Amino acid sequence: MEEFLSAFGMSAADTGYLIQADNLTTETDVDLSIDAFIQTLKEEFPSSVIMSAAARDIFHRIYDHEERIISKPGNVIVDWTAMEYRLFRRLEFHRYGKTIQSGFNDLETFIKMANMVLNRRKSRAGKSLENHLSAIFTGNRLSFEEQVITEGNKRPDFIFPGSSAYHDVHFRNDKLIFLGAKTTCKDRWRQVINEANRIPQKHLFTLQQGISSKQINEMKEEGVTLVVPSPYLTSFPDTQRSSIWTLEKFISFCRETQKP
Repeated sequence: MEEFLSAFGMSAADTGYLIQADNLTTETDVDLSIDAFIQTLKEEFPSSVIMSAAARDIFHRIYDHEERIISKPGNVIVDWTAMEYRLFRRLEFHRYGKTIQSGFNDLETFIKMANMVLNRRKSRAGKSLENHLSAIFTGNRLSFEEQVITEGNKRPDFIFPGSSAYHDVHFRNDKLIFLGAKTTCKDRWRQVINEANRIPQKHLFTLQQGISSKQINEMKEEGVTLVVPSPYLTSFPDTQRSSIWTLEKFISFCRETQKP
C-alpha cells in the first residue's frame, strides 16, 4: 500500500476519499505560493526537512490557522501532510513536465527516469510524517527526541522526554513514552515492538484509515496502542474506537506524564 501511494504521488491522507487529479496549471493562492518557493530553490529537490517546513509555512500563510497546532493537532497533521504532497507534486511538474511532454527516444531512458522519480517519492513519504509530528510536539512544548539509539542499535522515531532520560537507570520507566510513526501499517507495525525495551507499552501513529479489527487486536496483544488523527477515528470499526487514541489524547498524555 505504501509503495502504491508513493508511486502515484498520493498522501496516505488521500485514502478513503475519491481520488481527484490536481490541476497543476490553476493559479490559486496556494499554487502561487508554491511557485514562489520553487523559484528560490538552488537545488533540484531540497531535503525533506526543508520541504516539510515550506509546506507548513505556506499552509499557515494562506489559511492562518497556526493556533490549531495546540487546539486541533489531528486536523493540522492531515493538512500539513496534504500540503506537502501538493508541493512535491508541483515541484515534480516544474522539474520534469517539459521532459515528459516531449516524450522519450527509447524505453531505457523512460525507465531510468521513472525509477528515479518513484525512488524519490518512496524515500520522502515516511520522513515527511516524522517532520510534521516533530513540529507539532515542539509547538505543544513537549520534551522529546527523535531517532534515539536504544538496545541493539535500534532507532525509535520518538522517545519522550529523550535520550538521556532513556539511558538513565534512575529515571522512572513510567515517565518514558515511545511513539513510532508510519504512514501506513500493514505488517510493518511489528517493527516497533522491540525498539525500546524499557517501554513495554508502545504507541504507533499512522495516517492509514480503516485498519481491520483483527489487526487492531493483534496490536493490542503486543502492547501497541494505535494513534490516529482525530478526523480519521470514524473510519475504524465502532467496537475498536475506544481503544484507539487520537493525536490530541496522546499529546495530553505526554503533557501529564512530563509534569514534575
